[in-house]
Amino acid sequence: MTLKTTAEIDATPGAVTRDTVLGGRVTLFQPVDGYRAAIDPVILAAAVPLGGRPQHIVDLGCGAGAVGFCLMARDPALRVTGVDRDPAVLALARRGAEANRFVDRFNAQPGDVAAPAGLADLAPVDQVVANPPYLPAARGSQSPAPRRRASDAEIGATLADWVDAARRLLVHKGRLTMIHRADRVAELMAVMRADFGDLTICPLWPRAGAAAKRVIVRGRKGSGGPDVISPGWVLHGADNRFRAATDRLLAGGGFDLATGRACE
Repeated sequence: MTLKTTAEIDATPGAVTRDTVLGGRVTLFQPVDGYRAAIDPVILAAAVPLGGRPQHIVDLGCGAGAVGFCLMARDPALRVTGVDRDPAVLALARRGAEANRFVDRFNAQPGDVAAPAGLADLAPVDQVVANPPYLPAARGSQSPAPRRRASDAEIGATLADWVDAARRLLVHKGRLTMIHRADRVAELMAVMRADFGDLTICPLWPRAGAAAKRVIVRGRKGSGGPDVISPGWVLHGADNRFRAATDRLLAGGGFDLATGRACE
């Protein structure tokens, strides 16, 4: 577990905790009754290619800012715009940006992937990242807490809507990187294929020999390149502890999605 909570959790609706990731380098303010970062946003940020000229990245459904903050911790020249439809979590993202001294490089903007025309003023951007709700609206048991339910299930926006919103934002050959459930990879690839090429699928193996529960998929807008199936990333060793290489990712390292190898 990479999230460290430094405030007592109060179950009262609207309560907020102060948490850290990247070994304490990044601070998050998160709602108790909504989505709370674990390793998925940290691993997603580690898989995004950075470096070279300064870039502008949009984090769709940014929540409290975990993905964007991890990206900016990796690249001091990076600008991130976090988009979310929940004004309460956007306020927490702004608070987190202040705590992390990212105010000059982070912008929290209200927006809904189901209404992408409202995001037109952000385009074009170099990359889009997304950690969307994993469940279709009618599938699986859902939390009675409205904010948690909205973060778990596709309420008001489908997976195709998330991909379309990214397409509208990106420059030609810009990259979309998304983490999702492994059992929806075929659906994700199908909706991306219309506008994205160079599709790379990277399974996240819980341990060697175990089926993947998560995948990271990346594509380039307007590219005709071939699909790549990565060797993937093994999170845990035989002792069920994170591998040393995974610990380095959770501390702020990066990895190459196509090869499954650490790159920094």
